Amino acid sequence: MRPLSSAIAAVATMMSISAANAQDSIKIGLLQSYSGISSLNGEQTDAAIKLFMKQNGAAAGGRKLEFVRRDTTGPNPEVAKRLVQEIVTRERAQILIGPDFTPNTLAAAPILMEAKVPSFVTGAATTGIVGEKSSYSSRTFFAIPQLCKPLAEYAVKNGWKRVFVAVADFAPGHDCEKYFTEALAAAKGELVGQLRIPVSNPEFSGYIQRVRDAKPDALFIFMPIGELSIGVLRAVNDSGLKAAGLHVMGTGDLTDETYLDAVGDAAIGVITTGVYSTTHDSDLNRKFVKDYVELNGASPRIGWGAVSAYDAIHLVYDGLNAQPGGKFDPDKFAAFVHGRSFESPRGPVTIDKGNGDMIQNVYIRRTDKVGGVLQNIEIETFKDAPFK
Repeated sequence: MRPLSSAIAAVATMMSISAANAQDSIKIGLLQSYSGISSLNGEQTDAAIKLFMKQNGAAAGGRKLEFVRRDTTGPNPEVAKRLVQEIVTRERAQILIGPDFTPNTLAAAPILMEAKVPSFVTGAATTGIVGEKSSYSSRTFFAIPQLCKPLAEYAVKNGWKRVFVAVADFAPGHDCEKYFTEALAAAKGELVGQLRIPVSNPEFSGYIQRVRDAKPDALFIFMPIGELSIGVLRAVNDSGLKAAGLHVMGTGDLTDETYLDAVGDAAIGVITTGVYSTTHDSDLNRKFVKDYVELNGASPRIGWGAVSAYDAIHLVYDGLNAQPGGKFDPDKFAAFVHGRSFESPRGPVTIDKGNGDMIQNVYIRRTDKVGGVLQNIEIETFKDAPFK
């Protein structure tokens, strides 16, 4: 993929919009992972922004858009804090898309609040890290309760009342464990065991044996997108538990399209909750997928990171178009974004007016092979899933 700077230049040329036509310019910081095991996050952010600019032009509110791109290298709060300070103080970015990951978001929040820089959280899901930490922040990803609570109700409704819970041993995992177990109890299900698995080089076989010993109807898993989600699904599949009738379910991180082919057939039949799938049945999503692939190629496949960034830049354009020309006002921008509703490739969405979290549908999906390709097929919808 071409660097974002060259992509933006190409789009600007295609749309024949020059700096001379803009009354002002707006500098936007992109704080994403462009290296390491999470590098696809940054790649998909760039690709989504490139697509939106091709569709809508290289300026908004009469202003030319300039981008400052920085690599967080993954969940690294010290790096994120340093980069946010650099982007805000030296580069003087007025809007930020990112950072990714919960620790990075928490490290950035006080700086962004003090500097009055509106930001869009595109890859961190822990509750209480958006408007609660910075009134200038919004989230276009999802909040943990939105994905973890519905599966408890779904499991019990389908007769999977005895559930074993396994989560990654870090803040989002603890968050998900809390909300899922509370929802399971409310649905009259039974928690038959639980595990917190370290995020550094886990050996899954010992944990799988504990699941086997508990004899659950279903195993609920929360693991971050990438290496861990791939590893745990392969381990469960290789253990023979799934073939023996164990129902495997979890948040959509397990089967995110970006990494789904790497999981392979071990993903077939897994039930997940998600806010987006490329198979989502809407005209807008079909156009989004078609245009994205035509512009960026079919590999890597479109994942949550892409639609989260696409919705973030959508809100940037809307907010800037609401205050055309003149000096950029971060307070007016944040006030406009909070409460904003629009149609996304994922479905109808609204940024909560109170704290900036996204109100959105959550879909129960089953992973199947369709035409020889692994896909997440939506089978049930939880409308306007609560974010806390």
